[in-house]
Amino acid sequence: MHLAQRAYVLVLLTAVLGVAGIWSEEPALGHLWQIPAALLLLGLALEGWFVARLPLEAQLASAPRAFLGRPQPAAFVFTNGSRRPLTVQYAPAVPSGFEPPARVRRVEAPARGTVRDAMTLLPVRLGPQPWPALPARVLGPLQLAWWTRALDPRSGIVVAPDALRAPVRPRGLVGGARPRRVAGAGAELHQLRDYAPGDPLARIDWKATARAGTLVTREFSEDQHLDILIGIDAGRFSRVRAERLDRFGLYANLAARFAEVVTQHDDRIGLIVYADRVLASCAPTRGLLGVMRLRRALEQLSVQAAESDPTAAAVSMRALLKHRALIVLLTDLDDASVAEQLKRAVRLLAPPHLVLVAGVHSGEIAALARAEAREWQDPWVALAAAEHEARGAAQRLLLQRLGAPVVAAPAEQLEQAVFSRYEALRRRRRV
Repeated sequence: MHLAQRAYVLVLLTAVLGVAGIWSEEPALGHLWQIPAALLLLGLALEGWFVARLPLEAQLASAPRAFLGRPQPAAFVFTNGSRRPLTVQYAPAVPSGFEPPARVRRVEAPARGTVRDAMTLLPVRLGPQPWPALPARVLGPLQLAWWTRALDPRSGIVVAPDALRAPVRPRGLVGGARPRRVAGAGAELHQLRDYAPGDPLARIDWKATARAGTLVTREFSEDQHLDILIGIDAGRFSRVRAERLDRFGLYANLAARFAEVVTQHDDRIGLIVYADRVLASCAPTRGLLGVMRLRRALEQLSVQAAESDPTAAAVSMRALLKHRALIVLLTDLDDASVAEQLKRAVRLLAPPHLVLVAGVHSGEIAALARAEAREWQDPWVALAAAEHEARGAAQRLLLQRLGAPVVAAPAEQLEQAVFSRYEALRRRRRV
């Protein structure tokens, strides 16, 4: 309970009358202070009795699922079952998976009615998010005090990885297959082209040759279905912020969207999430089934406090994959503590697999290395930043020498950079 302005007026009046009674020679004035004091105590007792029986409820009005990092409209709905209008102040408490709002909010609930207080929620962590009770206080009917109430919305939201903003319709059914046409030795005609020395005579299209006056060769289509495995680092360093999300959230969104892109080519998509041990694994699966399995697995995961062990994850990847595959490893490229293990993991996987290592490259550290010195400690900060940049560049160069393509980009550009590298590797048939 907290006294309101009207109660402080009565307290002040009590004090003034009490002082006046002490200094006055009139005996009757000595007891006048008891009147406002009695009114205050009686009013507080009545208000406490009223608020204790007050039929006030709060509910959360929002979609049952939210996408990680995507703002979602929501509202708290307050239902007042009493015959008096109510003034309610509350702190919009949210689960740990949402960014907390910054201020206390106030609503006026009409008698026997409801009021909606709209807001925007920002999901920042995956998984089910049960809603906590709302700390609230209600202004009493005599406006003498604010009375504390805990309002339980009794609801929750499941935060899922984000999807592509322009939905992609997967090619093929859950277990079906549709070929991507590329030049090969299949049975379906892909295109006609000019004859090149060394082309088999059986592939020459004599009718097209007669029309064109030069030799024309037939090219046939060949099915190309790749196995793609995404490895996500969920170790303690993945808790580092990357814009609005931590790095694990950024990697989870990238993996979910990448799975949608992969289905356009009818490739199989799988997942391994690891920290000091493997936390989740899904074998590569084609079509919508592969996308949904990956998303459901990511919904249940969070960052671990342990150090990452890429070598143990690589052993699990080799056991999971039955054919040559493209492994997209989303991890921190700047953490010197796991550099040696990351190198061993790449050597363990390649060959036979092709490993694409991707991670966030912090532009802030690079800016510190180039910043102009203004304070006495700035040169030392610049030296430390330059050393960090050099260590990261050396690690990326080492991975490239081991045959692993490396993608290091700012957080807002990492997704597009990975997608572009995947398309380039596929066109060049590196897998």
